[in-house]
Amino acid sequence: MGVGQLMAYLFEIIDPYSVNQQGSDLGPKCRTGVYSNKQAHLDQARVFIAARDDARRIAVEVLPLANYVRSAEEHQDRLARCPEDSCHLPAELLDKYRKKDDSAGRSW
Repeated sequence: MGVGQLMAYLFEIIDPYSVNQQGSDLGPKCRTGVYSNKQAHLDQARVFIAARDDARRIAVEVLPLANYVRSAEEHQDRLARCPEDSCHLPAELLDKYRKKDDSAGRSW
């Protein structure tokens, strides 16, 4: 899967116009962005955004990866552990890509 497809998925689940907010979550930790240590990824993300009709309104950061901090363990595989807790994601969007079983035989 390429950066363009990942960007398309990302833009389905975020509000690309907000700064420091996603759903009811607020603050600088909620800043939406695309970060990579590979310049080609950043370039592809910028091309994706620039090709959109609403490119001027988009607030998604596209920056070199400077500080990666893994989320707390409680946030890892959150939807697999707590399928009823989808934050700001509508159920129909989650179901759009839901698989019955993954390659390891887990249902989600």
